[in-house]
Amino acid sequence: MQSRPVEKSSVEDAYSWIFQSSVDKPVILPSGKNILEDLWARGLSGERLLKVHSNIIDKWIINLFNKLPSEIQDGVSIIALGGYGRQELYPYSDIDLMILYEPGQQNNLDEVCNAIFYPLWDSKREVGHGVRTIEECIKEADNDFFLLVSFLDARLICGDTWLFNNFINNIFSKFIEGRRRQFVESLIDHRRERLKRFGDHAYLLEPNIKDGRGGLRDFHTIIWISKVLFGIQNLQGIQKEGIISKEEYERLKAALFELIRVRNRLHFVSNKKNDRLFFEYQVEIARLLKFSDSKKILGVEQFMKEVHEALNSISSITDLYLEHVYEVLNPRVRAQSSTVLEPGIEIINKRIVIDSKERLKKNPQLIMKIFHYSAQNDIPLHYRTKKIIRECTQYIDESFRASSACAKWFVDSLMESKDPRRLLFVMHHETDVLCNYIPEFSFIKALAQYDVYHVNTVDIHLIETVFEISKLRQEEKHLFSTLTRPHILFLAALFHDIGKGYGENHSQKGEELGKVIGERMGLTHDDLETLCFLIKNHLFLAEIATKRDLEDEGLILRCARLISDPERLTMLYLLTIADAKATGPNAWSDWKGALILELYLRIAHLLERKDLLDPDRVKGIEWMKEKIKERIGEEHVSILDDLPEDYLMSFTPEAIEEHLKLKKELNRRLVILVPEDKRAYWSMLIMTKDRTGLLSKICGVLALENLKVLAAQIFTLKDGTVVDVLDVEPTFAIDFQEMDWNKLEEMMKKAISGRLGLPHRLSQKFMSFSGSQGPICLVQGESEIKIDNEVSDFYTVVDIISDPKIGLLYSITRTMADFGINIFRAKMGPSADRISLSFYCLDEYGEKITDPEFCNELKDALSFATECVF
Repeated sequence: MQSRPVEKSSVEDAYSWIFQSSVDKPVILPSGKNILEDLWARGLSGERLLKVHSNIIDKWIINLFNKLPSEIQDGVSIIALGGYGRQELYPYSDIDLMILYEPGQQNNLDEVCNAIFYPLWDSKREVGHGVRTIEECIKEADNDFFLLVSFLDARLICGDTWLFNNFINNIFSKFIEGRRRQFVESLIDHRRERLKRFGDHAYLLEPNIKDGRGGLRDFHTIIWISKVLFGIQNLQGIQKEGIISKEEYERLKAALFELIRVRNRLHFVSNKKNDRLFFEYQVEIARLLKFSDSKKILGVEQFMKEVHEALNSISSITDLYLEHVYEVLNPRVRAQSSTVLEPGIEIINKRIVIDSKERLKKNPQLIMKIFHYSAQNDIPLHYRTKKIIRECTQYIDESFRASSACAKWFVDSLMESKDPRRLLFVMHHETDVLCNYIPEFSFIKALAQYDVYHVNTVDIHLIETVFEISKLRQEEKHLFSTLTRPHILFLAALFHDIGKGYGENHSQKGEELGKVIGERMGLTHDDLETLCFLIKNHLFLAEIATKRDLEDEGLILRCARLISDPERLTMLYLLTIADAKATGPNAWSDWKGALILELYLRIAHLLERKDLLDPDRVKGIEWMKEKIKERIGEEHVSILDDLPEDYLMSFTPEAIEEHLKLKKELNRRLVILVPEDKRAYWSMLIMTKDRTGLLSKICGVLALENLKVLAAQIFTLKDGTVVDVLDVEPTFAIDFQEMDWNKLEEMMKKAISGRLGLPHRLSQKFMSFSGSQGPICLVQGESEIKIDNEVSDFYTVVDIISDPKIGLLYSITRTMADFGINIFRAKMGPSADRISLSFYCLDEYGEKITDPEFCNELKDALSFATECVF
């Protein structure tokens, strides 16, 4: 938003009334929010807005100070520190003030403090206040580095000018002169610690725009170091001295404007001092700043794209600036020997240096070769080399992009680098080479993914995926050794989400873009086909493993036929792991890893066969019966007639033998619960007699006991015995041994026998978490429900994607029970920031659910069940 010119007098006139207070009629200062909202309405924005706000506070304080007798004013200085000193007052910023006084004014301090501080407190302003002599300032600053840094921003508001100048001279002579190196190194160390706390890269989806990487504090660090090391007071001076280029100066100014207006609005919408741009504020701020949805991208995503681009500009320029500072502080490193890589390109002091911009201008392809040198030698680029490369990206043209040499250097760089993440960060953020070499990457640069599932923007996620592939190269050496074309896997990692942001299926769009990129890079036909296959199907294994029945041999056969090649399967498996790990902590778990590995091994086993024919199910069942007969003896063979075929094909002979032994105990026990620690998850065998709504009651008890169901296998023997196996994990951190399994079994007994009221207990539990006081009916997002009769040969599959809620599974299974639907398999897992549930079902007659009218009724009922959980 561009601000229109505002006459200074118009602002002063608008607020002249607040300077007309008297002892009898004190005027309350408006809140920072109200002042800035008014100034915003008058067309002010950016630094100008903050400065006018600071000027208003200055005039207020000057007015208060001027009411003091002249003899009290002598030897007293009212000084602004910190953000107020820099004239950066946001709606809820502290007004950092220091009253500096000469020792002779000790007796008058109460009157000065009462005159200045109390009116600010009465106006409900947060005031950072200090009352010190120069000697006390020096003593406290010696023990408080942050106080010392705030003195760098000290600004005299009113009072004794000589005293203020003396204070500044004393601070500089005591802490700066002769100690510049120590001071600057302390600033850099504090920045390093700050980034560990608030975010060490500029593309977090909920960034801290003040203290995170690329935030306002990074900009302040540039200014503070320039004051101390170079005696330069502002950004214009830094550019004038050639420390940063004109292009960097313009980028910094634009980024600063963006972050200032965002921080202003962030204070507004959160109604407090807050610098973390949480999801719940992003939509509102985007609306306030006039970002609107388009067919391809949400308004909030466009807004966050601009925020991340601003953060990255400040981050990358700060990093380059600090490399320059390091060289200034360590001048002797320049004298060390060098290694010539080729004419004009050398390794000097463990940095790759190019002698001039003209060399790249004459031969732009050297840009990619320099990155290959960096990866090959594990040597970073010198900061001046990065700057020269950025200035020369304009020479990356179609002939550069189509160059086979550049393509080879690029791919080899990804594969040979010990840290491809760092290499790509430099190529992408600090030099802008990646977007110029692969223009399709520009569209996803800084593109936010508006959910709590991903922790990074799309481009950073892709870079992180390449890094995870590089790690898997060491962790899964036996798999990597089977790959004849590992470079395709690295490219697939970098491009698998490149189709996002177009408002269509990103895997299919990514396949289309991947083909364009691969052809331009000169990939062979087979390599191009494999790259496109991996991009199109990069979600395939994860979705099948977490949503489908891995005991379904027909499904595994269809998967094998789709993938068709063992090397493709291995690449897809490794890409699946890397993609999930790079997405965020909620996208990967030991349980998910175990499922994907199981699916991989099942498909790999089929691909080892020369044919991919349907398995002989009848022979498999007969083989199982023979094995069980051997274990239980001929005298008990009649029991085999009670075992359904699906049950026989789902367990080992040893497990079925154990089930049959436990079955005998049901004559004296209502329910049998046998837990097992699988490390990645807990498995529970539950045996009882069948009854209406049994699964929903089990799920309700598990929800009450903070156990999240991951998967379920449900079997009913012909004599009515239920054998259920549920995989669960605790909602809260608790060890397997700490879980009270006896209590859980007792609760199941009560629930199954109708002596435990689940709806009201779950409602109370939800209210205790949410603070809600009435009936629970949440509608956060519309649930997606699909009834599929094609996925499985034997079952109808009901897929549900919904917002996660306490008691959700109980509500769904109870609804299905009401319709007489029998559930035989279930899978649950995260889907972005929602939850995905898949149920393998048959109707009460043991048939697939095919009637259209009944399907529609079931969908409506399940939709209601997911929205109103009790």
